Amino acid sequence: MKQNKSNYITVKWIISLILSVGVGTFMMNILENIELNVWIARSIGALVTAIVGLLFYYLWIKKTEK
Repeated sequence: MKQNKSNYITVKWIISLILSVGVGTFMMNILENIELNVWIARSIGALVTAIVGLLFYYLWIKKTEK
C-alpha cells in the first residue's frame, strides 16, 4: 500500500511540473510577442513557473501526502 501511494505522489509531481513549465512558457511567449525585453519576459516566465509549481504543491500534492 505504501509503495502504491508513493507512486501516486510521484505521478502527481511529474504532472504538476509539466503543467507549471507549460504555463510559464505560455506567459513568456505572450510577453515576448508584445515586444517586451526578452530577459524581462524570461524572468517573469520563470517566476510564473515557480508560483504555479508552489500552488500545485500546496493545493494538490500536500493533501495527498497527509
